Amino acid sequence: MIIYCAADRNYFDLYFDLWAKQTSKIYPELRRHIALHNPTDEQKQKCVDHMIDFNDITEWFPENPTKNHYYLLRWLFMPYRYQQNILETQINCLPVKEMNLPTKINVEQWRISRPKRDTLGGVSAAIFTPKAAEKVVEQAKTMIDNPPTSDHPMNMWQIENLTQHQEKCEYQIKEKDLLPKAVLPDYACWITARTANVWSHEKKIEALRKFI
Repeated sequence: MIIYCAADRNYFDLYFDLWAKQTSKIYPELRRHIALHNPTDEQKQKCVDHMIDFNDITEWFPENPTKNHYYLLRWLFMPYRYQQNILETQINCLPVKEMNLPTKINVEQWRISRPKRDTLGGVSAAIFTPKAAEKVVEQAKTMIDNPPTSDHPMNMWQIENLTQHQEKCEYQIKEKDLLPKAVLPDYACWITARTANVWSHEKKIEALRKFI
């Protein structure tokens, strides 16, 4: 299995150290891969220093990308060519304890989900088979000329086009979790913080650091 994420310059500087530290700590045996948009030489070197394979996918984007293009960044270079299952995460979705990773999955997408409005949801992480990852990459390519305004269109495409399993093992940190004695629920193997529309990056990083 490969652990994979993607990042532009800003998100790399904000979250890479946390992602690299936690994935190395919780899953030291797994190969790690990151797709980078417009990285600096220093950022590329950090990947090398952390023994993380990287691909610069800047040329896949328009010369002057809009905010909407970045909703496709994580889907344009999923490393399916290695013919291994891919544990794909947002760079600010962090493992906090090892989960029982399925060695064989009988669905195309094994979704790492969180409780959401009395059901399971979330788009922060999932395990893809190589064939499923290739399908997602091809779909992302078709969307690049008219990029989405959120994660929702790609999420819905995956729900409608890939066979799925939902596993409750992600927890999204809320305001109450910032209290000194707050703890994570037992099921939480992965954590995220509230979106940047609600919390600043500084607050998100503070919240994530509390539980790692």
